[in-house]
Order: sequence, then structure tokens, then C-alpha cells
Amino acid sequence: MRAKNILMAVLLLAAFVSPAGARSFTDLTGRKVTVPDQIRKVFCMSPTCQVLMYTLAPDLLVGWNYEPTPGEKALLVEPYKNLPVLGGWFGRHNTGNLEEIMKVHPDVMISIGDPAAHSVEERVQAQTGVPVIIGDWNLEKLADDYRMLGDLTGRQARAKELADYCTTTLAGIKAKVSKIPKAQRRSVYYAEGPKGLNTDPTGSAHAESIVYAGGRNVAEVPADHGFGEVPVSMEQIFTWNPEIIIAGYDHEQSPGAFYSSVWSDPLWRQIKAVKTRAVYEAPQFPFNWIDRPPSVNRIIGIRWLADTFYPNLFHEDMRAETRRFYKLFYHRDLSEAELNQLLAQAVKH
Repeated sequence: MRAKNILMAVLLLAAFVSPAGARSFTDLTGRKVTVPDQIRKVFCMSPTCQVLMYTLAPDLLVGWNYEPTPGEKALLVEPYKNLPVLGGWFGRHNTGNLEEIMKVHPDVMISIGDPAAHSVEERVQAQTGVPVIIGDWNLEKLADDYRMLGDLTGRQARAKELADYCTTTLAGIKAKVSKIPKAQRRSVYYAEGPKGLNTDPTGSAHAESIVYAGGRNVAEVPADHGFGEVPVSMEQIFTWNPEIIIAGYDHEQSPGAFYSSVWSDPLWRQIKAVKTRAVYEAPQFPFNWIDRPPSVNRIIGIRWLADTFYPNLFHEDMRAETRRFYKLFYHRDLSEAELNQLLAQAVKH
């Protein structure tokens, strides 16, 4: 135990050694922190930040919060898909390992999440002496996140390009959705878990995309602090009888299990969305198009959702837009086979 404490003390001492140049930086919460003039290494405390930094400047990332799945790795680019797994404090496997993180000497740590909760970030900054920058995971703050990260890392031009895409996408969808009377908006159930009996209710960051795209989330149930899945019963599903079902992804069990089984299940076959074959599985890789993490991956998801809900209003060419998004954000030229696989369950059959 003593040896471990000595090691931690040495690592923390190294963290407190200031670079030759430093500057004051203000994050999205208004916190002022001192950061190095040049940022060379970034550790993301949350998966939401990790996706943003991967799209903006993957060369600055020092590690992943969790081990990417084979499906995720297949669409991540070298050499970043094989970065070390250092843990984190939010999302899946939230076990941040300070000793391992300090060994890679990050210049800053960044957390993009609930702007109202800072206790973890403040504690980690106090423990390590490494400045922690905080952003906001709300959809309409993504462009601000990019601009903040661009200013932090000196990648302003790249950040502006990504921020502009987010702003243009959200503004265009919001303008069209605003013209749809609320009484005429399609009712949607977000089915998660292997049996589809978990969901994210209205008010959750994980359901924000569905509402933004003009869907009426049928799950008007109490949220688990606004962030986590909640269980629902089949009786509730019958009562809601949604017009559209969006099948999520179960990382811990069988991918696609619910989507594969819903068509033959005698109970689900009584639901309107199944009867009309309006069940769609959200594309998953390298990051889920709906949520988990609720980051910029939702931007292409909102385009897809809006077109799925109201095809006569949006007229999206999702194949072309998916190629464009993956090239711009994920540094990836999709092959025809990869594109087909991504969208295989996302369109009506």
C-alpha cells in the first residue's frame, strides 16, 4: 500500500509541473482554468467528449474510456482504434483509473456532460492538478463545444467546419418540424434492451434526438435522473400503441436481438408500428445514431429520424449524407458494403 501511495504522489507531482507557457481559459460553464499554451495530450472523462475529440483531433487523444467493441473498431481509423483503455467517470464502465491516466501525462482533461453537475470534475482536478474543461451535451450546445475545443487545442478551423455542419443541420430540421402541428406528430417508442422493454423517457438526454426530429415520445414516465434507461411493461406498450418503433442497441447482450425477434413475437405483432412494419433499428457504428453516448453522433441520427418520421417533408438522400458525415466527422470513406450494413435495418422493408 505504501509503494502505491508513493507512486501516486510521484505521478501527482509530475502533474503539477507547469509548462513553460500557460494561459487562462474559460469553459462553457464560465469556469476559468489555467492551461498550457499548447495542448498536446487530452484525456476525455466522458464518452460524449471522447466522440467530439475523436472527430476534431484524434491525434490528441491519450486513450479510450472503454474498450471499443469489434463493431466500433471496424469503423474507427488507425492508429486511434487501439489507444489504451484508461476508464472514465461517465457512461459505460465508469471506472476512471487515475494512476493509469497520470502515467500518460495529459495536458488537460475534458468532460462533456450535464452542465449542472460538476462535483466529479472538480474533485478530479483537485486530486490531480490537471485542469479540467467542462462542456455541455445538449444538442444545441454541440457547436459551442466544438468552438470551445477548437480554441483550447488550436484547431479552430477544423472546429468551425464541424460546428457549422451541426448548426446548419439542427436549424434546418427545427424549421421544418416547427411547421408540424403537435397533434399531428408521429408517436414513437424507443425500444432498448434485448426484449425492447427498456426506454428513455421524454426529458432524458438519450431521447432528445427523437423529440428534436419531430417525434412524440410516448414514454411519458419518470426518468432516472433524466439520463438512464427505465423499464416499462408490455401493458404500457399496448396503451401507447406507437406508430413508429426505433430499436436501440444492447451493448451488453445480443446486438439486434429485439429487432430480429419483434416481427414474430405474438405480443409485439399487435402493436401498430409492427403491423405497418414501421420498426427501424438505429445504425450503431462506430457510435450509436441516437445516443450512448449522447454526442455529435446524434446529428446524423437526427437527419435519419426526421426523414424516417416525415419522408414527404425531408426528402433526405441518407446514403449520400451518411457518406458525407462519416468522411467529415469520422475520417472514414465508407465502402458500399459498409454503407449497406450500416443502413440495413434502418429503412422500411
